[in-house]
Amino acid sequence: MTSNVENLLGELAAKLAEMVAAEVYARVGHVPKLSHYTSIDACKSILRSRELWFSLVRDTNDTSEAVEGTEIVADALEEYGPKVFKNYADFHVYQQFEARRGLLETDTYVLSLCEHGSDQRTDRLEMWRAYGHDGNGLCVVLNKQAMLGQKAKGLFPVHWVPIEYEDAASLGERVHRRLELIRNAVAAASLENAVPPQALGMLVAVAVDQLVLGHKNVAFEQERELRFVRSRLLQSLALPAGAEYRTITVDGQPRSKFVLQLRKYPEYSVDASLQTILDHVIIGPSIRQKQNAEEIRETLDAAGLSQVEVRLSQIPYRANRT
Repeated sequence: MTSNVENLLGELAAKLAEMVAAEVYARVGHVPKLSHYTSIDACKSILRSRELWFSLVRDTNDTSEAVEGTEIVADALEEYGPKVFKNYADFHVYQQFEARRGLLETDTYVLSLCEHGSDQRTDRLEMWRAYGHDGNGLCVVLNKQAMLGQKAKGLFPVHWVPIEYEDAASLGERVHRRLELIRNAVAAASLENAVPPQALGMLVAVAVDQLVLGHKNVAFEQERELRFVRSRLLQSLALPAGAEYRTITVDGQPRSKFVLQLRKYPEYSVDASLQTILDHVIIGPSIRQKQNAEEIRETLDAAGLSQVEVRLSQIPYRANRT
């Protein structure tokens, strides 16, 4: 490709990324706050280290969901691609999409959060059971505006991916709309005949990665999840100071983590410091609720976060009976 065409293609890719980012932020516009259900010890670790740890997709409970999304998107590309682009066969999208598929498990790190208060509910019983140690843990409530602010315009080293709970047909239609978006952008830039087909094919493959990462089976809709994602599928490898990949041992097995410091990031106009993002903490409905509240209060005070309120879940405690 000539340098002029490469520049135009780069501008087109940036424009598409901006459109996708706008779509993402529009999807979460109604969400008041975000929450992270976790254990008492994990929360203490976050407060002391001022770090968030992201897990590889292959180490999460949601691996099957990512695999399901990949299969649906691949099928939708084969169905709708030829209908949207007359020379789609020359794009070799399927091969390029498959080539990127390995990065889903080997280089995609996620941190799952929950919409907080978007349906006028605060803490959720199903989330305590699934992620909050059956009520023996706690719920860390975060300020959405600080976490989801648009100032970074997609340049921050992690991306927000709102989860869509949908069946195969609904996800397929979203792939169809994404293909039409690309076609219209290519036509507007007069690039369809100026750029090698495989270059456009790569553009298509990149543009649907977010749809894979944003899919989850409708059976899990009650979780109301959003994901923070670090992956070569979505962003470059450049990292800001303090962010790193770290290997830890879990149950005797090495696990790779992506670590993001909770600090101000003036280079992105983002304030992700713990003082800014932490709104309050909800203690789960366990028999140790009051003791857990006292422990977290002490940890918050020691971390210089005395202004952060500790609340007790209003869900009644119910002992497990066998």
